[in-house]
Amino acid sequence: MPVPWQVTLRSPSGVIEVEYRGVAPAKHVRFALAGQGLLGLSLPQTVVPGERVRVTLRGSHAEATTCAADAMLVLRWFESDGTELLWPIAL
Repeated sequence: MPVPWQVTLRSPSGVIEVEYRGVAPAKHVRFALAGQGLLGLSLPQTVVPGERVRVTLRGSHAEATTCAADAMLVLRWFESDGTELLWPIAL
């Protein structure tokens, strides 16, 4: 199954933006961070095709987090049939 998301922005200050390229709305979309660093608040939301979502890595080590070998951003969403999907985004 192809991933219906594309990273459209990675800033040195820790902002990451992804665009949803699916055909139906993605529900309960949210981000989680594994590894070093802090993640800005990521409340679940519905994202429609073509919409972009931004997340910001925060804290005193935000810049270092984007380069940390153990850091991984995870995008989680539900398909319209209720299937949960996860997409790991290497930082």
